[in-house]
Amino acid sequence: MSQENVENIRQGFEAFNRGDLGHVLDQLSEDVVTYRGTPFGDTFTGKDGFLDVAADWVEGFADWSVTPEEFIEAGDQVVVRVAQEAHGEQGGAPVTAVFWFVYTLRDGQIVRLGMFAEKAEALEVAGLSEWENAEQRGLADAGFAALNSGDLEAFLALTAEDVEFTSMVAEAEGTTFRGHDGVRAWWETVRGAFEDVRWELLNVRGSGDRGVMHFRMTGTLGSVPVEQTMWQAVVLRDEKLIWWAFFRSEREALEAVGLRE
Repeated sequence: MSQENVENIRQGFEAFNRGDLGHVLDQLSEDVVTYRGTPFGDTFTGKDGFLDVAADWVEGFADWSVTPEEFIEAGDQVVVRVAQEAHGEQGGAPVTAVFWFVYTLRDGQIVRLGMFAEKAEALEVAGLSEWENAEQRGLADAGFAALNSGDLEAFLALTAEDVEFTSMVAEAEGTTFRGHDGVRAWWETVRGAFEDVRWELLNVRGSGDRGVMHFRMTGTLGSVPVEQTMWQAVVLRDEKLIWWAFFRSEREALEAVGLRE
């Protein structure tokens, strides 16, 4: 259902931008609650309340559009990064801004819609959070730096002696690796198979000793360019990696470490 929710919301943005408010209203439950976070903190009920918020939002602007740039699934909720672009009614330079929306859906209909200026506030409402602990974020950065520089010993220093993990790269998919010998085997298999391989950390979120990292891997395999975007669920113990697994969707990764409600 979560992918259907994402697609429904995406279609809603398309309808909103082309002025099809009928389609947008059909997506809302009769008692939908629309609310705005800090600094407004106001709440509106029903479809008329949603229209009041929308009218207030676009007031004073022309050529107004919103583009969903990122979708984060969280059970029956979807967090959306939204880019707004508009011109003042008197013309002039475009006005751009980024907002975060939190949708709560039931049976395919939107029952709550929150609008936030800050990502952290939106994630908190959805039961998620940024993994902002300096040591944990530093561990993620150090791990990807070791991968990119080819420094196996630096990577091993970040993992527990009894680490256990699985891979999603084709040459090692379905294999469970254990301990530092397993790390060495995975390293040789994956890095040895690719030329010019590079990992780019896109986002990190988590809570306590559990986190999810979104990253992109690029390289060349047998003269064929390869690019994979995936999510890595990780568990730490004493600030070292004790377990990880790779997933094709953020929802699966969050579920694997219990970060979804």
